[in-house]
Amino acid sequence: MKPSQRARLLSVVCLVALVAFGWYATRSVRPPDCKVAVGAFTTADGQPIGDGGERVTWEELGESAYQDMVAAGTCEPPAARWRHWLG
Repeated sequence: MKPSQRARLLSVVCLVALVAFGWYATRSVRPPDCKVAVGAFTTADGQPIGDGGERVTWEELGESAYQDMVAAGTCEPPAARWRHWLG
């Protein structure tokens, strides 16, 4: 492999790594110090039942509980991942 080809390949690899890192750092995440626990009555097959008697998923229950905590001021709203890295 010629030195110019090696340099071009290294430049492309570095650019791809930088783009991937930037994408990862800008994803929206919940604050790490906000813990949410949910409990629910379930059907015989283990599927949780919502407040109105409808079937929901555990993820939907967790997200609903988190949004309630944000609305009450107990937890901060989600922010870009890099903001949590800075503290």
